[in-house]
Amino acid sequence: MDMHVPFLLWAFLFFGVISSSPVPGRLFGEIRSPSYPKPYPNNNVSTWDIHIPKGYVVKLTFRYFDLEPSESCFYDYVKIKADKKDLGRYCGQLGSTIGNHPGRKEFVSTGNRMHLAFHSDFSNEDNGTVIPYRGFLAYYQAVDLDECDPKNAAEKDERPQCQHFCHNYVGGYFCSCRTGYQLQSDHHSCKAECSSELFTEASGYMSSPEYPQPYPEDLRCNYSIRLQKGLSIILKFLEPFEIDDHQQVHCPYDQLKIQARGREIGEFCGKESPGSIETNSNEVDILFLTDESGFSRGWKIHYTSEKIRCPQPVPQDQFTVIRDLQPVYQFQDYFVVSCKTGYNLMEGNRKLLSFTAVCQADGTWHQSMPRCEIVNCGNPTELTNGAFSYVNKPANNDYQSVITYRCNEPYYHIVTGTGGGRFTCSPEGTWVDRDGQVRIPACLPVCGQPVNPVTEVQRILGGKSAKRGNFPWQALTSIHGRGGGALLGDRWILTAAHTIFPKGAGGNNVSLEQLAEEANIFLGHTKVEELHKMGNHPVRRIFIHPDYNPKDEHNFNGDIALLELKHPVTLGPTVLPICLPDTTNTTFYMDGHMGYVSGFGVEKNFISNNLKYVSLPAVAQEKCQSWLDSKKGDIPMVFSENMFCAGFLTVKRDTCQGDSGSVFTVLDTASGRWVATGIVSWGIGCAEGYGFYTKILNYLDWIKGIVREDRL
Repeated sequence: MDMHVPFLLWAFLFFGVISSSPVPGRLFGEIRSPSYPKPYPNNNVSTWDIHIPKGYVVKLTFRYFDLEPSESCFYDYVKIKADKKDLGRYCGQLGSTIGNHPGRKEFVSTGNRMHLAFHSDFSNEDNGTVIPYRGFLAYYQAVDLDECDPKNAAEKDERPQCQHFCHNYVGGYFCSCRTGYQLQSDHHSCKAECSSELFTEASGYMSSPEYPQPYPEDLRCNYSIRLQKGLSIILKFLEPFEIDDHQQVHCPYDQLKIQARGREIGEFCGKESPGSIETNSNEVDILFLTDESGFSRGWKIHYTSEKIRCPQPVPQDQFTVIRDLQPVYQFQDYFVVSCKTGYNLMEGNRKLLSFTAVCQADGTWHQSMPRCEIVNCGNPTELTNGAFSYVNKPANNDYQSVITYRCNEPYYHIVTGTGGGRFTCSPEGTWVDRDGQVRIPACLPVCGQPVNPVTEVQRILGGKSAKRGNFPWQALTSIHGRGGGALLGDRWILTAAHTIFPKGAGGNNVSLEQLAEEANIFLGHTKVEELHKMGNHPVRRIFIHPDYNPKDEHNFNGDIALLELKHPVTLGPTVLPICLPDTTNTTFYMDGHMGYVSGFGVEKNFISNNLKYVSLPAVAQEKCQSWLDSKKGDIPMVFSENMFCAGFLTVKRDTCQGDSGSVFTVLDTASGRWVATGIVSWGIGCAEGYGFYTKILNYLDWIKGIVREDRL
C-alpha cells in the first residue's frame, strides 16, 4: 500500500474533494479524468472500480495521457491495481524526461476486477506559470480468460484445478475426466468410476484404470460383456499382470473376479497371469475391487468371441452311427444319427424315423442322443392249416431271424411265391421271403389222395361197406331227404341239383337262401349216427346250374349244384376233397373205364346206415342211348351230351335213392389222384340196367366260375 495515502487523504479532506466513480459490470467502456478534455482540477482524488463478469479479464489502454510530471510521480498520478497487485504509478507527458508515461502499454488483469486511482495536488505551476494539464482518457474491455492456461492464475480461491482435462470457452471453463473416471461434485476433481462399463462388440480391450500405471485406490469396477446368444467369450490376459496379493492369504486386498452368467470362474490376484479363459458363455462380468492402498500396475484383457461349443456327441451303443462326425460342434451346427442295418432309432419307447440334434445358444443339444434297438418283426403270421418253425437258435423274432413255413401234410400242400417258404426278419421289421415279399404261403387242400384208398371192386347195391378213409370226400346231405355229395377244396360241396329242388316235388318256390339255412351237411365218417354226432356244417350259399328245370321230370340236363359252407373244414384222414378232371382228358368216359360210386342210399329196400361203395364201368354213349330207347315210355327220358351212363345190364348192382348227388370217381393213373367225373343223377329203377350221371367235364367252367377264388 502506498505510504503517502494517509497523508493525502488527510490533505484532501482538509483542502479539497475526493470523488469515486464505480464502473458498472459492462464488457467495455472508457474512463476520463475529471473535466477531461479540459484541465483537471487541483486537489482531486478520483477512483474507478472496473468489474466485469467472471470468466473474463480486464484490459486497459490509455488513448491520451497528460499529467504533471514529477519525480516518482509524487504530485499528480494515476495508480492502477488488479488482483491485489500494483500495476504501476503513472504521470508525465509523452516524451517527458521525468515521470512515468504509460505510453501504449496494455494493462491486463488476471481476474475480473481492476482499480484506478487519480490524484492531483494543490497546483499545476512551473516557476509561477500555471500549466493546463488535460488529464487522461482510458479505454477498457473484457477479454476472455483462458482459465485452462496455468499462467493465467486468478485469485487463489478461484484458480482452475481440473484434475484431468480443462476446457476453456468464452467467459468460462469446465473440467472433464479420462475414461473410467467420473467428475466429482466440486466439478474439478476426478475419481475412477468403472461400476457399469458395458462392452457389446464381438472383440475388444479392457483394463484397470491407469494401466499400466498403478491403479487408483478404493475401486469398485464392473466390466460387463454382453454378446448375442450363441457366442462364447474368450478372455486373454496381457502382460504385465499385477494385483496386490498376500503370501499366506488368497487375495485379501484387491481381487479380480470373473463370472459367466452368475457362475464364478475364478478370483485372481498376484503377478501370475490367468492366461486365456474360455468362458463358454455370451455374458461375462469382470469385477475389480481394491482397497485404499497399493502400487500394483493392474491388468489388461483382450477379449474375443467365437460360436459357443456343444459337447461332442457320444453314441449310446455300438449300433449307433453319427454321420460325418466333426471334431468340434458350435452354435447352430447339427449332427444326424442313424442305426446300423437291422436296428431302429428309439427315444424311450417311441420309434424314430430320423434324428437330428442342433447345437443351441446355451451350448447344449436341443434333444438327447437316442439309442439303437435291434429290429423285432414280431410273431410271424400264423399259417392256416400249417405252421412255421425257427431255423435260428435260440428262437426269436429279431433282425435276421429265419423261419420256414410248412403245411399239415399230407392233407395240404404249400403254395409259395417265387421267393419260397423261407422267411427272414428284414431291417424294415417285416418277415419277407428271398424276393422281399411279405405275402406268406398258402396251404391248399390236397385232393383225390385218400390215406386209405379202396381196392375192392364192389357195387353199392349188394356192395361192400366202406372203411373210414376210403372215400374221405363223401358228404351226407339232408335237404329234401337224404342225399350225397362230394367235398371240393375245403368249403364247397358238389352235388346234384335235384337233391335241392327235386323233380315234380311241390314247394320248389322256397328260396335258395332259406334252403341254405335249412340244409344239413355231414362229413368225416362212414356211419350216419356218428356223422350226426360230429355235427352239421352250415351252408352259406347254394348255386344251382341255370339249365336245371325241376318241373321237367324227363330232363335232368344241368343236374348239378354247389353248396358253399360257412366255414372251411379241417382236412384230415377222413375228410379230404375230390379232384376235378382235366378239361382235356376224355378217357375217363371211354367204354369200360371203371369207376367208384359211394353213398348212403337204399340197400335191400332199407336206408343204409353205413357208407357203401360200388365199382361200375362207364358205358359208351350209343349203348346208353340204345338201352334207353328200349325202355321208352309215354314220354322218353332226355339223354344229352352233358350226361353219361355206367353200370351192367346183366348184374343188378347200381346206385339208388339216397345216393343222388354222390360222385362217380375214377383213378387218374397219370397223377395218382382220384377224380370226380360224374354226379349220380337219375335212372330207371334201382339196379335195373344203367344209371345216369351228370358229366362233370362239361360243367368245369361253371364250377370254376363260382369257386374262382379257391384253387380246387
